[in-house]
Amino acid sequence: MSNVIFTIILFLLPLCAVLVLMRSAIQPKVKTVTPSSPKLNLSETDEREDYFAKLMLKITPEYYWRVSHEYVDFAHATIKRMSVDELSANPVLFSAQRRCSDLNSAIYRYYDNLRKRCAEGEKVPFADIEVLNLRQCFDEFSHDAYPTLVALVWPHYQRPEVCLANV
Repeated sequence: MSNVIFTIILFLLPLCAVLVLMRSAIQPKVKTVTPSSPKLNLSETDEREDYFAKLMLKITPEYYWRVSHEYVDFAHATIKRMSVDELSANPVLFSAQRRCSDLNSAIYRYYDNLRKRCAEGEKVPFADIEVLNLRQCFDEFSHDAYPTLVALVWPHYQRPEVCLANV
């Protein structure tokens, strides 16, 4: 009986040594690089969507969606009803519409990229380049591009000049 136990121990010791050696051989010799953005410890997609919603709530100005909907309605009421000749005849109007369209597309592109990143569990800081670009697009579209387009099509609805000294 003791011979059987010693034989089993004799086989198990080298087997354990081989397993330990294999385990150390499999482990990488180089340290893995941590990702540049820390991952959130969010286990469920609902938590990730909530994080994205809170992020967008903090980034997006209160007035942006109103301006965006006005722009869409304005484009359908005016620009989309114009013929190609009318648009081509006024290059300033064409470039203003193109600028608004490009900014609006950029906003949705940044929005989708941030949504994908949050869905993967990444914590997106406010200093992230996409967040900064998104804020710049919000401001440029709402404060400059869209009012300029409205002033070109409907001059009587253009934003009045405000003297900051009087405010």
